[in-house]
Amino acid sequence: MKDETTAITPETVILDIISRYRETEAVFKRLEQETGACIYCQALFLPLGEAAARFGFDLDRALDDIHGLIRIT
Repeated sequence: MKDETTAITPETVILDIISRYRETEAVFKRLEQETGACIYCQALFLPLGEAAARFGFDLDRALDDIHGLIRIT
């Protein structure tokens, strides 16, 4: 059986992450504050990696934060 946390990759669409793991909203709210861009408005349908490139946030940190939340819950 595949570990659920490995299912979240740079290719995973942000909407899919949030809909599967509501607790990750906190990560995207933080990214919104850091970038000044509304991730929900402007990147909801983008893969995480593409959103990181477009809005300039640290992809590795975002993935670490998301995986940390998923493992905790």
